[in-house]
Amino acid sequence: MTIWQAARLDNQPPKPIQEKNVTFTSKNNWCAIMAATFSFMIANTAMANEQLSRSVDDLVWEQGGPGLYFALAWGDWTQDDYGMIVKIEAGHAAPEHSHTSDYHGVTIQGNWVHTFDGNDDRSLAPGGYTFQSGKEDHGDRCEGPEDCLILIHQHGPRDFILSGG
Repeated sequence: MTIWQAARLDNQPPKPIQEKNVTFTSKNNWCAIMAATFSFMIANTAMANEQLSRSVDDLVWEQGGPGLYFALAWGDWTQDDYGMIVKIEAGHAAPEHSHTSDYHGVTIQGNWVHTFDGNDDRSLAPGGYTFQSGKEDHGDRCEGPEDCLILIHQHGPRDFILSGG
């Protein structure tokens, strides 16, 4: 049994996904994504052969632009395989950009709007998931009164390539 099957509440096998960029928000998929995310965290910690636990208050934040902050949660974002928390202040947006590597993102807090292909907005409340292919332009913004916190897991060094750059 795979982790995806174990996480499903209805014990049905997962359905094939036809889309390249997919957004999940259903309860079953949310449970699967959270289980997968925690398994990545556990696997990474086990590979490092050390215990790791951090409070959000212990995170070290770097500013990436107006209203945009990044904090390393685990791994090494200059090398490969890491997790980070992205904070987008309410009402702020990141400019359209891409990354070299694919990433998985889960909304922790706020209303994160992830935009594929310049005009395909996906509004992601807490627990919402998105997969973003590498080398594809996209946008991110935080709508509503609350700052957005987003868990990102990426298998590749962190980069931020402005569209047209």
